[in-house]
Amino acid sequence: RRGMTAEDATGVAERLLEHEHASRQDLSVHELAEVSRIEILRSIKAMNAGASQLDSEGEGEGNDIDWRRRTVVPMPKEEDQARWAALSADLYRCPRPGSDAAWQYEMIRSFTIELSALAVALHDVCTAETCPQMKATDEWMYLCAAHKQPQECSAVDYIIHTLDGTAALLNSNKWFPSRSQIQESSLKYFQSITRRLYRVLSHCFFHHRDIFNYVEQTTRLCLRFVTFAQQFDLIPPKLLIIPASGYAIRPTNPPPPPS
Repeated sequence: RRGMTAEDATGVAERLLEHEHASRQDLSVHELAEVSRIEILRSIKAMNAGASQLDSEGEGEGNDIDWRRRTVVPMPKEEDQARWAALSADLYRCPRPGSDAAWQYEMIRSFTIELSALAVALHDVCTAETCPQMKATDEWMYLCAAHKQPQECSAVDYIIHTLDGTAALLNSNKWFPSRSQIQESSLKYFQSITRRLYRVLSHCFFHHRDIFNYVEQTTRLCLRFVTFAQQFDLIPPKLLIIPASGYAIRPTNPPPPPS
């Protein structure tokens, strides 16, 4: 039913990117999404690598995008930031006319995987004791929709329920029987999924800023997520409560890795 696996598509994308003049015409939207993801992450890596030389302790690929390696990445020069921001916005546009729905599906799927990795990083500091409610600011407290009736959950439970629920919905035979042809009745879920995933970022920003800053300066996760959401009008501007200054690429000193 699903066709090519994520690992297969990543392999195709990697091979395609090895050949400068290779054609993308015959690729599926799923494969094109993998190409886009790899290009964006490679551009982040290159931008960070060009900012300065890191301390070398035999790390070799010290500027790797995997934030879990605890590599401190300095911010790039302003002109490099502008070039990357323009590239990012362009890559989140659907490259194939008439395939916007399938493209959004693939992007949401990819972000869900990345946010799952962020949830792992939060697991020692975001507990039922430290964060008994799913909040961003004091004005924003979210009820969990994973229950028969929406109810309060601790932040960690809300995050897990949201990520699990998103994965289940995206893999639902009823709502998404095909990744290449998204049925009209399923489009309504893209906005609600995106809004709930954004809340994971907003909670992290307002309550676990050291982890947010570290992830943002190494992967630009929030910047990329907001760029995508704005590209397809998936989140109303009034609900984008993380200030742009919190994730916009700008010169600053890199934060230390979260302990």
